[in-house]
Amino acid sequence: MARKSGVVFFLMVMRSIVVGVAYFLVREIPGLTSSFVSIFVGFLAFDMIVAMPKFSVRFRHLRDLILLLLPRISGTALSLAGGLFLGVLFGSLTKVGVPILVAAVFTIGLSYSLSASIKGNISSYVGMISAVDMFDRIVRLEYFSTEYWIQDLAGPAGTLIYSTFLALLIGWLVGIVIGSFTRLFLPRGYRSVKSSAYAQPLWMRSFRDVMHLDDDKVLLQIELSEESALAYHSLAEVGLSRDLGVQVLSIIRSPEEITSPKGADVLLPLDQLVVVVPSHQVQNLISLMKGRVLDGQV
Repeated sequence: MARKSGVVFFLMVMRSIVVGVAYFLVREIPGLTSSFVSIFVGFLAFDMIVAMPKFSVRFRHLRDLILLLLPRISGTALSLAGGLFLGVLFGSLTKVGVPILVAAVFTIGLSYSLSASIKGNISSYVGMISAVDMFDRIVRLEYFSTEYWIQDLAGPAGTLIYSTFLALLIGWLVGIVIGSFTRLFLPRGYRSVKSSAYAQPLWMRSFRDVMHLDDDKVLLQIELSEESALAYHSLAEVGLSRDLGVQVLSIIRSPEEITSPKGADVLLPLDQLVVVVPSHQVQNLISLMKGRVLDGQV
């Protein structure tokens, strides 16, 4: 237990270093998006490398790393580019008479929709923030002429585009370097998504863990016999929960299934009940239903 706590603490410290280094390297770069983008992509690169099932300096593993990162990098870059373009477009429209409120709504709404639709993008907020920052810069321009509008836009647009994409690159490099260094000191059990240092996704966890079942609980699928006294009575009337501590998860009744049944749901002969029942009450439940166990898991 102490070892697990130590490793988790080590990962927390290294992630903190990612934040600090990513911010330090971009602190002089102008623009709201610089620090946000650098820190965000730094986190992503770090976590991806730490969680990779296999990682080394061998060509095969480096190739896998590049193939894993490229869709994320390109997706994030497209999201940023789309946000910056929308910021320029709607910011410019305010200079020719479009109400700022209308332009702002379209800027943030379209940038979110565009970013969310891009495969591999790390977050829709990246596109939204770049769009809003660009929009705000153009709206605040004191001088904007219809004759030289390209030159007027080139300054703020070019600065923000340069700073945002530079911060993106720096963030990826920081996350990759610190993530690779961190991998060298992690015990083998912490080097994948199955690691004890991370909350496992639901598809990797057992039903017992997801349902938080105690060791004295059993999951059963049992059929209700026609001779059972429970037939044609509602769940509230039979009192399985009250008398036996049984939790009915679903009632399978061809051709449908009643998930999370209510007390008013009536039990019919040949219904298949999926239940969680205390171990010491299993035989009592079987006798009461006078049916057969179709499936069970202790």
